[in-house]
Amino acid sequence: MEIKRILVPHDGNQMSDKAVLYASNLAKALDAEINLLYIIDEIEIPGTLLLENDRVSIEGARRSIQQDLEQNWNRFAQEKVKSLWAEKIRASSEIRSGDVAEQILRFAKENQADLIVMGSRKLEGVSRVVVALGSVARKVSERAFCPVMLVH
Repeated sequence: MEIKRILVPHDGNQMSDKAVLYASNLAKALDAEINLLYIIDEIEIPGTLLLENDRVSIEGARRSIQQDLEQNWNRFAQEKVKSLWAEKIRASSEIRSGDVAEQILRFAKENQADLIVMGSRKLEGVSRVVVALGSVARKVSERAFCPVMLVH
């Protein structure tokens, strides 16, 4: 199996930065390209908790927050892509919104990713069991059509 496209979902934390580092080493060795992906998770607010006026206010706030997140990601991603290109690694970035695991899987399939490299928090004790049951990394690793490398 040849690896030419590496998808790195990034959520702005240190584990994601570590995943970019691993992916960049692989990309150099394999002459592969890296796609950085940021997902804005859409949080649903139950309609029973809102009055009609609240919906308008919340939707306006949601749009404003999404625009801020997109602007911050674009600045961050430009720097990451620029530094990867400086290392002679082809790289690009994209932003999507929706369910994080679903969007990662959809992007991987649409862009024919050969490998997904993503950060995953190391958990201990009871919290490991509780959080691991719903973790994005777990969902992606179980459902992806290509190999997934989890970086701790």
